[in-house]
Amino acid sequence: MVEMYEENIEGIQVIHAVPAGQYQQQLPTIFFYHGFLSSKEIYSYFGYTLAKAGFRVILPDALMHGARAESDQAKCVAHFWRILQNNVEELAVLKDVFVGRGLADPARLGVGGVSMGGMTTMAALVKFPWVKVAANLMGSGYFSRLSHHLFPACTAGDSAQREVFEREAAPLLSLDITGKAALIADKPLFVWHGEQDDVVPFGESLRLQQELAGSGADSHLTFISESEAKHKVTVHALAEATAFFAQKL
Repeated sequence: MVEMYEENIEGIQVIHAVPAGQYQQQLPTIFFYHGFLSSKEIYSYFGYTLAKAGFRVILPDALMHGARAESDQAKCVAHFWRILQNNVEELAVLKDVFVGRGLADPARLGVGGVSMGGMTTMAALVKFPWVKVAANLMGSGYFSRLSHHLFPACTAGDSAQREVFEREAAPLLSLDITGKAALIADKPLFVWHGEQDDVVPFGESLRLQQELAGSGADSHLTFISESEAKHKVTVHALAEATAFFAQKL
């Protein structure tokens, strides 16, 4: 059995899932992030499934999403990279609150997410030493390169616009995974990606696998691809991600 609550944590709306009867117990905790133009409700099945496996699961709404949704979708698109950066900043707040309340075991904290949530996961893995285990489903940690063509914040070829974007997004771009394999080599990392993904290219995950393998930093990597899957989490991916957390966290 699982209990699920809607809560407001420092202005961040979350779904909070726990094994039934264990709300007040200190538990291994997973912060799980939804994708772009989605919401915590859409991915609440991860909360249910992971809580059923024994975890406390916190599923936040990203800025301009869910309970904080913008009616103008174009505004969200224009602020994609700001929203991603804000996810990382708010993750630190959520972690402090749940550890401070004695509900999250500080030695057993994980992060996971889908698409933009997977990107959030990769940034958190680089930035926060307290992240023990991470699961990135069809996301990417190569922010600098992706920002040139995935929801670009500036017109191609406009160097002035690009300079402004890079200055404003500097905290996020500094977390780009490129060249940082050593930082995450000792952390269990789950990567799942559909090979037919038409939003975040499968090549992003393949590049990560090759970079980690090339530097001998892949001993804790669990890499799973599905040849026919597109930009949608499969039943197999959910099962494998849950098993990964159960084993590693």
